[in-house]
Amino acid sequence: MNADLELCLKHLNALVKCDTSNPPREIKSSGLLNYLNNLDYLQPQVTDLGEGSYNILLSKGSPKYLVNVHLDTVPAGNGWNSNPHELIIKNDRVYGLGACDIKGAAACLLTLIENGLEDYAILFSTDEEAGQSTCIKEFIKTKPDFEAVIVAEPTQNMAVTCHRGIITGTQEFFGNAGHSSDHRAMNDNAIHKLICWSDKALQVAKKFDSVSFQDLHGIAFNLGIIEGGIKPNIIADHAQVKFGMRPLPGQSFDNLLNEFNIQSVEKISKFTKGFLAPALPTGEIKDLESLVVELGLEPSPPVNFWTEASLFNEAGYKAIVYGPGNIADAHQPNESVAIDELEKALTDFKKIVQ
Repeated sequence: MNADLELCLKHLNALVKCDTSNPPREIKSSGLLNYLNNLDYLQPQVTDLGEGSYNILLSKGSPKYLVNVHLDTVPAGNGWNSNPHELIIKNDRVYGLGACDIKGAAACLLTLIENGLEDYAILFSTDEEAGQSTCIKEFIKTKPDFEAVIVAEPTQNMAVTCHRGIITGTQEFFGNAGHSSDHRAMNDNAIHKLICWSDKALQVAKKFDSVSFQDLHGIAFNLGIIEGGIKPNIIADHAQVKFGMRPLPGQSFDNLLNEFNIQSVEKISKFTKGFLAPALPTGEIKDLESLVVELGLEPSPPVNFWTEASLFNEAGYKAIVYGPGNIADAHQPNESVAIDELEKALTDFKKIVQ
């Protein structure tokens, strides 16, 4: 094992020890800020945005590009074979919560800085997993001056220029309570209204199966949580469904919501927006593809998952996604990243960070 990789694993071990799971997003007490502040070669510029959202900017010299890495993780959940906050090296893989998504990239970048990198701009953020992206939205408002942005996510060291957008929301339905023996329950039951809407929504979603953008097909519509009713002998006066869909680049969110009959009608239904964010690219994909060539990275096919690169792209920046790890190994027990992917990321980031 070479010295750079040893140093990378040292940083990754320290980052994994910090419980930055989101929720609850207790970043201040996790030890993350203390760890970064105690590295004597860093001068972190920390912005507290409230509720555990922190932007941590590391910069030096006159960098052309910004690299963004989120340091929050999903909660550990059950099924781990070891302590999720203890780094385990086994069979050429590194196990630990966030090792794949995406603290491995942060460890690579800290290694390069410690080894004397002269020009860099790195933004660590802490609320990507929350579904609101306060950190990135607020950072963009400062109008930072960079030619392009590289957002770190597990892409198996390939450069992503295309991914889906995201729409989430809650559709509520209202009924008139009463005894279920009354025949009006067929029309007045809020759950019945929800089921009818859901059935029509699924039929609409199927119509989009023939719509595509490069290798992405359909809109990945999903009914996530259904709630409502009290008892079998009571007409339900309220029911709601939380749903999501993943639009393709170029699709109008307003048009999609209209096609799915997602709306608020007094005393009948109510729609509450959740998280809405665009697909990548938001403009011409050729601009992003030329950046990949310029950086000498291997291009990736389109991916289904959403990233905050689309927010940067929407704001006018060339933005791509790159990082070690496979998304298939993220968000699950025994999360891991291959050691050779960390080694490759060290080499690639040295080219990228300039």
